[in-house]
Amino acid sequence: MHKSISGFYYDGQSSQRHACRLYLAEGGAVLFEGITLPTMAFEELEVPSRVGNTPRTLGLPNGGFFETADNRQLDAMVQDNRGGGFSLHRLEHKLRYILPLLALCVAVVYLTVTRGIPYLSERVAYQLSADWSEELGASVLDQLDELYFYPSETPKDVRAEYRALLNSAVPEGSDFSYTLHFRDGGLVGANAFALPDGSIVVTDQLLDMGATQDEVLAVIFHEIGHVEQRHSLRSLLESSGVAILFTLLTGDAEFVQDFVVALPPLLLQAKFSRNHEWEADSYALAQMRAANVDPIHFATMMEKLSGLAREGEDERHRDDVDGPVSEGGEVAAKQDAPGKTEKSTGARMLEYLSTHPPSEERIERFRQASEAAAG
Repeated sequence: MHKSISGFYYDGQSSQRHACRLYLAEGGAVLFEGITLPTMAFEELEVPSRVGNTPRTLGLPNGGFFETADNRQLDAMVQDNRGGGFSLHRLEHKLRYILPLLALCVAVVYLTVTRGIPYLSERVAYQLSADWSEELGASVLDQLDELYFYPSETPKDVRAEYRALLNSAVPEGSDFSYTLHFRDGGLVGANAFALPDGSIVVTDQLLDMGATQDEVLAVIFHEIGHVEQRHSLRSLLESSGVAILFTLLTGDAEFVQDFVVALPPLLLQAKFSRNHEWEADSYALAQMRAANVDPIHFATMMEKLSGLAREGEDERHRDDVDGPVSEGGEVAAKQDAPGKTEKSTGARMLEYLSTHPPSEERIERFRQASEAAAG
């Protein structure tokens, strides 16, 4: 007898354990003392990798198990009969191996999340029929009406003018049925946004800020760009991909269950990525050129929205310091509306609706396009 380890035998049929000892003889034969078992070859045993000093359970050919805490001696047996192999335990104590592998894992996860998943999501989104996007957007507007918005006060004749404007902007051969909806945005304010099914929502506040028809048309082109390029569906696919990746890395299946339940609010709250905004801007710019609409109108609208955003930040800052102040009682009255008392919090959750961050870079892009068209 060369090496031996003590432990417990389980027959795999009950929880009863038997104290015994495992011996490794010449030639790799395994014998047991303290329990009656036939001789077996060491190669027949299923030996799990070592993790720290955690006891290991060896699988036996008869369906039973042998549990031992003598990891050092077991490692020696493995070394003698199976060669060095790959030892996770040894790796745990080799920082020079761990750090590069950790960096590699981080890089792979980062590239998967930032490049791989978006790429695959785009390909899948374009392979799916428009029916998928319509199903996603079907109930979203009802949820928005219940949680955030109020009936529009825009006159019917004005609505008809803007709906005609939308009809003129819809691309030929589109897979989507576009409809224009008007809502009082309440604390969400001046906004326009598109749902996956082709529903475009414009708030009264956006129309009341002195926007010209060409400025509103520029925004409509931008929102159509989001729909045509399936940004909402792509965002959901990307989020789903990240959730699946997280589950594979952590083994937390409950996370995916919670994620599935949270899909509807995710659709409302997920911000479009910077790339999605740039793509929608590119679409709007191309359509404005084709329709002989000066790109300066989009830049002007972005500047107006940017000014409102700054005013909103200043007002929130004053509210944080001095407490909420209502002007004319209108805001306070809407905050007290039944079922919408949490509207202020909800409005902040819907910041992505602000068509979307009106950055200087985006504004300058359309200004330059306008100058190029004029010159």
